[in-house]
Amino acid sequence: MEGTISEDDGLIPDGSMDLNGNSSDPQMDLALGALGIELNLDGTDLGEPCIGMEFESDEVAKEYYIAYANRIGFGVRMNKSRRSRKDDTVIMRRFVCTKEGFHSKRVIYDDGKKKRKRGTTREGCMAMIEVIRKDHGKWVVTKLITEHSHVVAFPDKAQPPLSNSVIHNNSTLLNAASSGGFSNLKNFSRGIRVNPFGEGGEAQGLLEYLQRMQAANPAFFYAIQVDNNNCMTNVFWADAKARMAYQYFGDVVTFDTTYKKTKYMMPFATFRGVNNHQQSVTFGCALLMDETKGSYVWLLETWLSAMGGRHPETIVTDRDKAMEGAITRVFPNTSHRFCNWHILSRCKQKLSDVYSKYATLKTDLKECINQVETIDEFETRWEFILDKYNLWDNPWLQSLYEVRHQWAPAYQRGNFSPELSASQRSESLNKFFKRNFNSKTSLLVFIARFDQEMASACEKEAQADFAAAYTRPLLKTPSPIEKQAAAVYTKEIFEKFQEEFIESLGYYVNKIEDGPNIKYSVIKEEENNRTYFVHFNEPDKTANCSCCKFESSGILCRHIFRVFFTVGVHVIPECYILKRWTRNAASTELLDERAIENGSNFQDCLLAWYNDLCVDAVKYGIEGALSSEIYKVAKAALQKAFTEVVSAKNAQRKGQQNMQRFARLQKMQFKMPLPKLQAKKTPARSAQEDGDRDKRCDKDASLDTSDPGPNDGMQ
Repeated sequence: MEGTISEDDGLIPDGSMDLNGNSSDPQMDLALGALGIELNLDGTDLGEPCIGMEFESDEVAKEYYIAYANRIGFGVRMNKSRRSRKDDTVIMRRFVCTKEGFHSKRVIYDDGKKKRKRGTTREGCMAMIEVIRKDHGKWVVTKLITEHSHVVAFPDKAQPPLSNSVIHNNSTLLNAASSGGFSNLKNFSRGIRVNPFGEGGEAQGLLEYLQRMQAANPAFFYAIQVDNNNCMTNVFWADAKARMAYQYFGDVVTFDTTYKKTKYMMPFATFRGVNNHQQSVTFGCALLMDETKGSYVWLLETWLSAMGGRHPETIVTDRDKAMEGAITRVFPNTSHRFCNWHILSRCKQKLSDVYSKYATLKTDLKECINQVETIDEFETRWEFILDKYNLWDNPWLQSLYEVRHQWAPAYQRGNFSPELSASQRSESLNKFFKRNFNSKTSLLVFIARFDQEMASACEKEAQADFAAAYTRPLLKTPSPIEKQAAAVYTKEIFEKFQEEFIESLGYYVNKIEDGPNIKYSVIKEEENNRTYFVHFNEPDKTANCSCCKFESSGILCRHIFRVFFTVGVHVIPECYILKRWTRNAASTELLDERAIENGSNFQDCLLAWYNDLCVDAVKYGIEGALSSEIYKVAKAALQKAFTEVVSAKNAQRKGQQNMQRFARLQKMQFKMPLPKLQAKKTPARSAQEDGDRDKRCDKDASLDTSDPGPNDGMQ
């Protein structure tokens, strides 16, 4: 791998130099974890190196290769450089893996003292990159070797290529044997995030847990991402209950990464939503040792596959560049919002000096974010905060303001978001971490405790379903609208509805514009003359309000109720009753043909149908196992349904066989040649028969000449 030496160039070996100017002692080799922070390249989406790449300087090339090595998981040192004989400037740099070459053998003298045997870090690895300065001043990659002769993987830096990701769905077995698995990844320093996979076969235990869960329920879904060395890097799983819940309540999803609050927390993330009782529900779990864009893309695509290919309308996450890029790629038509709770938490960290100096800053920020209704109010309060605390030049607040449309509620008016705030969901997982996790908690113990938490949540949901089915809330008015709402909504949603309904009685209505679409102003004196505007369509009996509460929460606002009283609407129009908030939100419907309509292939359709049936089967089991009598009825009905399915399957198979047989016959008919027509064979005549025939012919000829006809004599 030596460079060619010309008359004008001199080759200077730098085998004893590492990238921070120290000797090549193994203890002094470059620590990539520290360098990644120093260079501020953590999480950067870097491309793969290739011959012909250009850099502005050798320093830029060095930083790029360091960042690339940081992402892949190996150390870097400088091996050689070349100087010009003309002006003695460096014109070539070569950077190699820290395991390049071999240590020279030294003579060891036995002086009677005990000596500690030092392990060698050199293994003859050939991975390297060489850049040369060209005439135009750019540094160009002229030599490159990317293959390593050793395992490369740092716990939270290695990013496996997507082509090596393995998805294990339903009955598919893991083809990457976990001999070592996560236990091959270790904590290299206390500063790196807590590794949940440990060194005691935790990966094998995790795999056995996932396989055991799937054996108990075929609708259980799991997927494992592995790197080039068959070591697990990221894991996702979702049980049948989670997949079923997403079909009903998956319109708004929160990707909860609360673990990022501290580097010592388990890298455990969840997809969560809100059910019709305003309880938090889980749509899947993940363990993320690799937090790059590629891993997030893998995770989101895997989760989407487990959920039947249905995209959420809105996804709420922490503010993270790698995650933003992955969501843009996987969910291009989904609204991406940032969690307010995380925004406020980061403000406390980024503005810690200002927080300690001004006790009122926290309250002012909360009011600016959560207690304003219009964009103008938000802008006014934001400017007031910047003026009051002299924060106009603060880079954190400037960057936050640039993306305000993704987190400020004033900019989200009209976008549906369940009324259980993102802070409540995040806080619940945060409390779970605090109760059940410390630095000594093993992975399997943590997962067992999380399963208990999920079982407790399912029990609370079942209790809420029972209460909704067999109890009725207390009515406060004789209005048919309130009675109708009590019959369709769950208890929790009805309470919010009732609050709006009762509050509407304290408002005044004035007609501003007449016509088919009437405009009303709605005002309450106690609210500092704040005026809301409601447009009511007389023919359709529909209305919309400037507060946008229905569009945001799915519950009609007090202002529309006040207009309904005025115009004489006594029943809630059907279009204002969101099914996700009703008692029957989880009712089963026939799967639509969206997969076929979107041009998906037949395998995708099979997966969607299978997922849908599994979800229904789980619900059937829950409803059918309530008592011995119900179980017998459910069992008999299931056996009857199974017989019908088998009969339909056999009939379809028989029909297909008949069609195939008919097609084969048709094919044979076109290919079969037509039979040849043979000449008709006549029996051979004898010589005597020929002579008799000649005599008869002569006799007939004589008769024709001797006997003239009756008209012959008239000529």
